[in-house]
Amino acid sequence: MNRTAGWARDGALILAAAGLAILIARAALTSASGADRAAGPVGLARDPLDLPALRALGLRLDREGRLGEADAVLAFVGRRTWRDGPTEVWLLRRRLDQGRYREAFESADSLLRRDADGTTRPVLFALLIAAADDPEARPALVTRLAAAPWWRGDFLRALGAQGGVAGARAVFSALARGPGAPAAADEYAPLINRLANAGDAAGAYDAWRAAARHDYATAPGLRDGDFSRVSDHTPFTWRPASGVGASSETGAAPPGGPAGRALRVDYDGYSSPSLPAQLLADPPRRYSLHWRERIDPAVPERLFWQVRCADTNQVLARAPPAAAGWREETMNIETPRSGCAAQWLELAAAPGERRGPVTAWYAAFRVRPMP
Repeated sequence: MNRTAGWARDGALILAAAGLAILIARAALTSASGADRAAGPVGLARDPLDLPALRALGLRLDREGRLGEADAVLAFVGRRTWRDGPTEVWLLRRRLDQGRYREAFESADSLLRRDADGTTRPVLFALLIAAADDPEARPALVTRLAAAPWWRGDFLRALGAQGGVAGARAVFSALARGPGAPAAADEYAPLINRLANAGDAAGAYDAWRAAARHDYATAPGLRDGDFSRVSDHTPFTWRPASGVGASSETGAAPPGGPAGRALRVDYDGYSSPSLPAQLLADPPRRYSLHWRERIDPAVPERLFWQVRCADTNQVLARAPPAAAGWREETMNIETPRSGCAAQWLELAAAPGERRGPVTAWYAAFRVRPMP
């Protein structure tokens, strides 16, 4: 029975990918030296363990329809060396057909580890992306990825950007829960950002919780209020300033401020850059947000914090602009019962008519429930 034809979502893709892989193998044989092509019977008569000759014999048996014999010969070659590309391609397709996914992905791993110029990567990545959607194939794929082969990062980024959401999330979740290496931030971020950019903030948050092995990943509200962690480049950790006219960094608070770390923002007072923000997933509730802030010089209505619904852009609360010298600031927020599944806590700017550079510090963000 051809097991690959029944793969859940991308059966046609798998068959096409496997067919391309067979073409790769045949191209490799065609381009081999004349001595290698003629090595069959002569080579085996001279040396029964001549691996190129055995591979040629196995592929000839396959072309003659003697699949069982071909399997025995090529499996032997594969056990003797993992560096023979045509053999590994044949075994990959054969083991997929048999549903022997662990062995199939061993062959895929072998091919990818030696694919320095990326020739076979598009075919193999397409195959593995489709495997992520199949519940039977996925555990073997996760086991292979948990060993952290060098190509894993590129594959997981491709999976997050191009794969089925359910399958990709299942792979990242299994890596986070398993004994091997969990997905790194740059590996799972493409999936999270893809969902968030598509407007699926709730789906992005669920996928982030499943993929990120952080002790604060279960908090739907404010995270990292003391700016002690490194951003994982998803919207659920602090987004730095970007664009013309602003920059941001975290470090020790300046003299007179709270102990610990603070967020520093430099703004030219004129441009409209993207400023620091974090995406929250607060359930309907009332709470107050407290923090310490300072701005130099005290330019009115330049920088202020606000909470905005991600899907409707409704502003739920806005703090007054920062003032000179350190001071305590508070913002009261009520998350609606519907239409606001995620909220942006963001620093906003009110550009002036001319440049007026300011530097602001923010520290010690914390949440308190309100009755």
